[in-house]
Amino acid sequence: MVNPENEFRVTVFVLTGVLSFESSIDSRSKMECVMPVVQHVLEVDDLSTRLDGKLIVDSVSLSVEYGEVVGVVGANGSGKTTLLRTLAGLLKAESGEIVVGGVPFSSGKSSNVASRRDRARKVAYMPQSTESHPFTVFESVLMGRYPHLGRFALEGSSDRELAWDAMERTSTVEFANRNLDTLSGGERQRVVLARVLVQQADLLLMDEPTASLDLRHQILTMDLVREELRERDAGAIVILHDLSLAARYCDRLVVLYEGKKIADGTPWEVLTPRNLRTAFGVEGLVEPDPVTGKPHVLLLGSENSSSGDLIGVGRKVHLICGAGSGRELMHQLRVAGYEVSAGVLGTGDSDREAAERLGMEYVSAPPFSSITDKQHEDHLELVRAADHVVLCPMAVGMNNVRNVSAAVGTTSLFILEPPGARGGPGDSEVADYTDGLASGLRRGLIEQFGDILESALLFELARVAGRA
Repeated sequence: MVNPENEFRVTVFVLTGVLSFESSIDSRSKMECVMPVVQHVLEVDDLSTRLDGKLIVDSVSLSVEYGEVVGVVGANGSGKTTLLRTLAGLLKAESGEIVVGGVPFSSGKSSNVASRRDRARKVAYMPQSTESHPFTVFESVLMGRYPHLGRFALEGSSDRELAWDAMERTSTVEFANRNLDTLSGGERQRVVLARVLVQQADLLLMDEPTASLDLRHQILTMDLVREELRERDAGAIVILHDLSLAARYCDRLVVLYEGKKIADGTPWEVLTPRNLRTAFGVEGLVEPDPVTGKPHVLLLGSENSSSGDLIGVGRKVHLICGAGSGRELMHQLRVAGYEVSAGVLGTGDSDREAAERLGMEYVSAPPFSSITDKQHEDHLELVRAADHVVLCPMAVGMNNVRNVSAAVGTTSLFILEPPGARGGPGDSEVADYTDGLASGLRRGLIEQFGDILESALLFELARVAGRA
C-alpha cells in the first residue's frame, strides 16, 4: 500500500507555452533539479607544448564564449599555429587543460577524457596551408560529415544537402566536380572553409583563413564566420596577420610573444603602440576606422626602416613632456623619420630615460628642482630650432611650469588632449599643482591653436608637411 505522505508526484502546468514542473518526496521536502550551465565553448588553463624539446607554447590560458570570435595575433614564430594545433588534438600538450563545451579533451588531470571522434564532432580545424589531393570538391566538403556518421555508415541525403549548402555559402559550387588539386590556393582555401562549416562543430579553429584570398573574399570569409557563429551559437579562434581585419571582426584579441600570452582583451585594449612594439617590433598608430569605427592600425615602420621615403625626414619636432607623457611619441616620431628633442627633464623621469635610450637632445635638470634661467633659455633654443612643437598632457607643478610657458610664441604648436578627453580641452584631467597658473597657460594656447588626440598627431604633422 502506498503511503500518501511519501508518494512521488509530478504536476505539469502548461501556461502560454511555459512548462512548470513540481516534484516532491513528501509533504515536508521538495526536490530541486538544477542543470549545469556551460558559459564557455572553450576553456584553456595553463597550456604548454614542446616541439623537438623547445617550449613553443608557454603556460597559455584563455577562454572563448559561445558566439564569440577570438583573434590570435603575433609575429611569426610566436606560437600561434602550435597553439591551434594543440587545441585541435594534432599535437600533444606537455601540460595544461583543454575543455570544450564542458567536456575535457586534454590528458592532464582529467580522467574523463573524450575520444577522438568526440573531439571531431566538437572541434573543426582549418589549417594554414590547404592540402591538395585528387578527390573532387564535393567529396572533400562531404568529408566534414564523417565525425557524425556511425561506423561503416554512408552519407545520407541530409549530409549531402548540408555539403551543398556550405558550398553555396562559400561560392564553390562551380567547382563541385573538379578535383581539389586543380584549383588555385585561394579556391582550395574556400573549399576547406566549406568543409569546416559542414562539420557543424561547437568550436572553429582557423589558422589564417584569409591568407590566400583576395580582398573581396577576405571580407566574405569573415562575414561568413560571424554568421555561422550567430546561427549555431558556436565559438571560434582565428589567427590573422591583418591587424585591422582582426580588429574589425574579432570580439577579443590575444597577443602571443615568444609563446606567452602578453595581452588579452578587446581590440581597443590590445592594439596599443606598446603592444605593437613588443610583439611585432614595429611602431604604429591606432585610429578609428572612418567606416566601421573599429580600430585601424597604421604601421609606421621599425627602428631599422629605410629613411628614404619617410615623411619626417629633414624635419624636427620638439616635445614638451614629462612623467611618461612623451615616451610613445618619441618612438613613433623617430620611426617616422623626424629628428626629436625634448624640454627640461629631471633625473629619474621616465621620459628622460626614453630620450637617453633614443639619443635625443634634451635639457637636463636635477630631480624635483625648479627650472633655472639657464635651463629655460636652453629649452627655448630647442623650441626655436624645431619645425613643430608638441605640448603633451603632463602633470605640472611650480618646479616645471616654465616648460609650459616655453610654448608661448611658437608658430606651429600641437596641444595633445589628456587621456580620456573627448572633444574638449580637458583641463580638469591634466594634473595642475600651480593654483591654476599652468591651466591658464594651457587654456590660452588651446584658444589659439586648438587641441588634438595623441593618435592624430602624426597625421596632422604629415598634413602640415604636405602644405610646406
